[in-house]
Amino acid sequence: MQHPHSHRIRRSLALVAVLIAGAAAVSAQTFKDPALEALYVADKSDELQRVSAQRVAAQADDAQAVLGLALAALEREDAAARQQAIARAQACIDKQPRAAPCQYALGAVLGIQAASEGMMKMARSAGTVREALTAAHEIDPAWYPARSALCEFHLLAPGLMGGSTSKAAELARTAPQPEQVKALQARAALADRKFEPALSALAALPAGLDPALAADAVGWAAQAGLGMVNAGQAEKAALPLEQLQRSYPREAAIAYALGRVRGEAGAHAEALKLYEQASGLRGAAAWPLLYRVGVEQQALGHAGDARVSFKRYVAAGKGPKNLIEEAKKRLEQLGA
Repeated sequence: MQHPHSHRIRRSLALVAVLIAGAAAVSAQTFKDPALEALYVADKSDELQRVSAQRVAAQADDAQAVLGLALAALEREDAAARQQAIARAQACIDKQPRAAPCQYALGAVLGIQAASEGMMKMARSAGTVREALTAAHEIDPAWYPARSALCEFHLLAPGLMGGSTSKAAELARTAPQPEQVKALQARAALADRKFEPALSALAALPAGLDPALAADAVGWAAQAGLGMVNAGQAEKAALPLEQLQRSYPREAAIAYALGRVRGEAGAHAEALKLYEQASGLRGAAAWPLLYRVGVEQQALGHAGDARVSFKRYVAAGKGPKNLIEEAKKRLEQLGA
């Protein structure tokens, strides 16, 4: 999962606009705490977890620290860290039911944890996830992370679990910034498998978005681009992904998606370069880069290098199970 952002609410009266903009400048951040915000924006997940854990140990209802634990947990494939974040969020809510960051932390982390435990657990937890994310949004409707997470829930959860595409559309339509409206509407298009319009809309967003909105735009654009690749439309994804890479040169997601496009076109050397670059960029851990590096090395005839990459990928044991199995098959083909 993903991430948070802010916005400025515009009004016709200049005085009101100034007052609201001043307040929104604070809520526009993922964290109101500048130290935690700096760690989060710098992608220092381990330090964010350490500092947040220390603060929560001293004060159980430190809402900003509870949020820090949650976001750090979401960066890891670690069920224990997620369980701890869920427990801390619930303890915070017990003391401060109107703490939007704690409600958000509970909904966001519980949703991921329940999904990792199977359909039955997800079904049992859906009501709690929906209630927590709804509460976070209603408590602080100007806080983008809560709006985005609630929109995601309604798009991803079946109707029997409380999901509603009409509610997601309403959350998008009523977002206070036009950039948020467009991004959330693109997310809805992505959920409807309208990959090309979703990617085009996200690529057309202006540069300099708030960090949380930018993180969503980057992640959703990568998903849309990969959806086009899998649908046999890789060539149509090239131009918007190139535009996004110019806007977000430090994001692994865009480099990865563009690498897939280049690989599909047979430009294996260029794809390999993109994957190797992506490995040092923000969010690299979320993508099966070693596997893709091995695929391109194999396509280029670099059998020894490909064996090393596939072995490292299998040994790490992280990533989609089907790709781990595919890496093992490729190792057999390579005689390893």
